[in-house]
Amino acid sequence: MPQRSAIFHFKPDTVDKPIVTQLVRNHNLTVNILQAKISPEEEGTMFVVLQGEGADLKSGLEYLEGLGVTVILPNKNVVLFEERCTHCGACVGQCLPKALSVDPDTRRVQFDSALCIACELCIPACPFGAIESVTEHLARSGQESRK
Repeated sequence: MPQRSAIFHFKPDTVDKPIVTQLVRNHNLTVNILQAKISPEEEGTMFVVLQGEGADLKSGLEYLEGLGVTVILPNKNVVLFEERCTHCGACVGQCLPKALSVDPDTRRVQFDSALCIACELCIPACPFGAIESVTEHLARSGQESRK
C-alpha cells in the first residue's frame, strides 16, 4: 500500500478539529504521527506518514486543503519550495547522486526523489533557501508558532 510523508500546518482555527480522525474514518488512511507541535488557539505543525490507496491519499489531501491546512509533501528528508527557486543550479553541483539536475530544454532544476540519498549537501548550496531539511523546517515552524 502506498505511503507518503507529509507536513501539515494548521491555522489556529483548525487545531481543535478532529482532522486526523476524519482522515482515518472518511478517507481510509493510516496516519502515523512522527512529530506534532499543536496547542489550542495557536498555529500547529504535524509531521506524518500517510498510508493508503492513491485515490484515498488524493481525497485526504484535498480534504485537508479544503479546511485551510497547508500540506507540504517532502521528498526523502528534503522540502523543496518551488516559489523560492530561481533555477540557478547552485544545488546541482553539490548533488553527488544526481537527484538534482538541470533540464537541458527548459533550463529548470529538476528533482528525482528516487536518486536522493538525503545527504543534505544541496541545502547550504541554495542561496535562496528553496531547500530545507524536514527537521529544519519543523524546528523553524515551531519557533514561528510561538511568536
